[in-house]
Amino acid sequence: MATSTASSDSEFEVAVGEFTIDRCSSCATRIALRSPTTDSPASAWLCRRCGSVYFARCQEKDGKPFSAGTRLVSYYEVMKAINVHIEGRTSPIPKKDVERLVQCLAARTFNGREVRKQKRFPVAAPVTVVPLGADFRVAGQPARVMTINVSGGGAALVHARRIVEPYLAIDFSASGVELLPAVLQVTRVRTLASAFEVAGQFLSRILH
Repeated sequence: MATSTASSDSEFEVAVGEFTIDRCSSCATRIALRSPTTDSPASAWLCRRCGSVYFARCQEKDGKPFSAGTRLVSYYEVMKAINVHIEGRTSPIPKKDVERLVQCLAARTFNGREVRKQKRFPVAAPVTVVPLGADFRVAGQPARVMTINVSGGGAALVHARRIVEPYLAIDFSASGVELLPAVLQVTRVRTLASAFEVAGQFLSRILH
């Protein structure tokens, strides 16, 4: 559904359009979820059998919400549980270095394939990211990272490791701003010395 190339600088090809999630990719239990969209935000769902967490939305049956094999859970409780395993409490590189990087990139013209249509603003702020698989299942440990730039349609981040998952859940609470968390569709990963730039576009909000 979403793949990256083998080169050091990679672009992701993500399936276009909505799709259903009919089985848990961890335990194969039948579930009834759908991919989130801009108009249909994600919520946190727990597989009743294995406990896997999905940031998705429920399917509909006869025009009414229908969920099988999962239960709706609190976003706050999910983040509280997985943040126990967060990869450190600081940025992967010093904040002052990120700020210098932001200043350098702000004056640089981007020559790659443009996805975001809105103007980018250089911003260095801490956020928490959670890797999500192609079916929006939590697929790895959360990490505290720094933003490089943000726009109304997406963001670029500095991450200590290469991201191979096609989506990230982004929580903004570490930066001290009151914004709903969001699902970011990863579109590009680029090497930056000892770290990686992860860029993408916002796919949907995540309801509390």
